[in-house]
Order: sequence, then C-alpha cells, then structure tokens
Amino acid sequence: MKDLVYLSRAFVEFGPFTKAEILDFQKRGMLSAADYLRDEASDTWLHYQEWLTIVPMPAPKLVKKPAPAPAKAPAAKKSKKAA
Repeated sequence: MKDLVYLSRAFVEFGPFTKAEILDFQKRGMLSAADYLRDEASDTWLHYQEWLTIVPMPAPKLVKKPAPAPAKAPAAKKSKKAA
C-alpha cells in the first residue's frame, strides 16, 4: 500500500495510517502540538502542521443530488349529480 504515514507522539511511533486518516485526525482535533509525522518512504519527521502544508489535499467528493420529482397536477374534483 502506498501513501502511508507514521505518527510520533511522545517518542512512540504509531501507524501506518493513510493520509486521509491523518487529515481526519486533524479535522477532529486529535493531533497534538507535539506530534510529528513522516511518510513511509522517508526518514524525516515533520511537525504535523508543517506536514499538512506540504501534503496535497484530496479533491472534495462531489455528490450529485437527484433531480426533483415533477410536480403532480391537482386532482380533478368529482361533481355530484342531482337525482
């Protein structure tokens, strides 16, 4: 698997995680000011905020909304016949 990232917190290494998981951790406030990250193919640890500035952000997923249903014509009222 490619694009894996390791997290170092208090000199303990965790991972591997996908880049999307790390971005999710950041979005949810789970990364600490003392956290460092490194890509799997690298030996260089970067502060997570620096890592976030160089990692390419994923393109947002576009969700197509279904077309609105056509409006229904009002039902014709039945007339009562006099007997």
